[in-house]
Amino acid sequence: MPRPRIPERRNRILDAARDLALEKGWRATTVADIAGRVGIGKGAVYLEFADKPAILEAALLRSMRQLTGVVHDRITASVELVTLPALYGIAVEALLGDPLMRAFSLGDEGVLGDHVRTVTDDRYHLRFSWLLDYVAGLQAAGVIASDVPRETLGRVLSAFTIGLLHTPGTLGPITDTQLRETVTLFADLVGRGLATEAPIDPIAARATQAQLLDTLADQLDQLQEQT
Repeated sequence: MPRPRIPERRNRILDAARDLALEKGWRATTVADIAGRVGIGKGAVYLEFADKPAILEAALLRSMRQLTGVVHDRITASVELVTLPALYGIAVEALLGDPLMRAFSLGDEGVLGDHVRTVTDDRYHLRFSWLLDYVAGLQAAGVIASDVPRETLGRVLSAFTIGLLHTPGTLGPITDTQLRETVTLFADLVGRGLATEAPIDPIAARATQAQLLDTLADQLDQLQEQT
């Protein structure tokens, strides 16, 4: 008879993988270590994941999904308009509050080794199309200038975000402070450059931001199901 599945086994495996990566580093972590931490056999781990890299990919996707939820909650809870610079600030603080995402974004090889240096699927292409909708929504709400070419601005924002994630692989690891300073300066420059005298519709702006985060969350859910 097939071995009975353990409730929440997948999440327990991901919890163990995350904790071990933070404690001893992903290079030194084995599937046997993960199985031992959960209290199951290695075979049970392979019932959930194809291999060790798939475990870390799933752990990172889960952390990113949780981070997206945190940002969404902070935006919807804000009584004031969340400007583009403020949104970047909220996102980076949420990121630094998640140890695994922090290690990924800062290029902490002591935690993640050389894993996840490239993304080979089309997730960034999809996010670019969503970003264009986001820019259009902010323009319609009066948050950013309507005469700025939508696709050009989308490429600028995408290039910064993707480039920042790949910075550790090219320029070396960075610190929390360097990450905050980089994001803050970029967001401030963009905010000033896109400022407009038009009246702002804060309800429409908030709805646009929430829609982008909801769409990203849906994509992350789908990616998690595929791992």
